[in-house]
Amino acid sequence: MAGPVDLWWHIAPHGPPLRGRDLLRHAVAAQQARPPDTVTVVRDRLGRPALAPEENLPSLRLTAAHSGPVAVAALMATPCDGTRIGIDVEHLTSLPSPDLLHYALHPDERAALTDRPATARKGDFLALWTAKEAIAKALGWPLLRALVDVEVALRPRPALVRLGHDPAPLGWQLVPLSLPGTPHTVTLAVHHHPPHSPRRESAWTSPAGPH
Repeated sequence: MAGPVDLWWHIAPHGPPLRGRDLLRHAVAAQQARPPDTVTVVRDRLGRPALAPEENLPSLRLTAAHSGPVAVAALMATPCDGTRIGIDVEHLTSLPSPDLLHYALHPDERAALTDRPATARKGDFLALWTAKEAIAKALGWPLLRALVDVEVALRPRPALVRLGHDPAPLGWQLVPLSLPGTPHTVTLAVHHHPPHSPRRESAWTSPAGPH
C-alpha cells in the first residue's frame, strides 16, 4: 500500500446516522489534535471530499460513505499527488433483481457470480459493488461510470482488472474490511499513481457516457 490509512466508522442503530463529512471532520481533528469545529471539509473539483486550503492542514486524501446506520471514513497522508483513496459500505438482505445485476455488473462479473453457490452470491455481489464504487470515489467518477468502466475480479483476491480503456490498470489495491457488530460489506480502494506514468482513464467505453 502507498502508505498508512486511518480508518474510522460510526454505528448509530437507534438514532440518525452520522454524515460521512462529519465523521471525516472528527477523524482529521483527532489526527491533528485540534477541535472538530476548526476543520472544514469541502469538495474538490471532482466532487471528492477535501480540506479547506486556508486552514493550514497537511495534505490528506479523504473519503467517506454511509449505508443505513453505518458511516465509514478513511484518510491518508499524500506524499505526492498520485495517491487516491475511496471507500464504500453497503448492506442488502437479499440478492438484487436480475435487471439490476444486468446493469450493475460486467458480463464477466455476472458469470463469476453465477458460478458461485447460491449462499455466496449476495456477499460476492456486495464485494463487487463496494469495490467498484470505492474505485469511482477515488477517481471522482459518478456511480454510472463505475458500473460501465470498472471491472473487478474477486478471486484469487479482489483486484481491479479493467479501468475504462485500460485492460491492465496498475497501482490499485482493494482491501475488504469487516466492521465489528454489523453485517455491512466495506471495501477500501487505494491507488498510487507514480509521477509521469501515463493515464488511460479519460474516455468512457460506453455510449452512455461522454467522449
